[in-house]
Amino acid sequence: MSDPKVLGKVPTISIDKTDGCQMYLNSESLDVELITSKSSEMNVMVPKGNGDYTEYPVPEQFKTTISPKGLSTIAVDSLG
Repeated sequence: MSDPKVLGKVPTISIDKTDGCQMYLNSESLDVELITSKSSEMNVMVPKGNGDYTEYPVPEQFKTTISPKGLSTIAVDSLG
């Protein structure tokens, strides 16, 4: 498992082919853009301001629908 910590401001975090990643952000990087592919078990730890963190899972399952207007993809929560 990888536990990277963001020490300064970063605009983008890219994760590719990784299983088990927990990212710790700092207050300067709360507007970060996450780009993930072929990865699972990813969590982002966001600072609360009191020294604690709130943990958010990064979706690894998506649903794509096709319509006459094109493709539409959304993240899906895994319930099982």
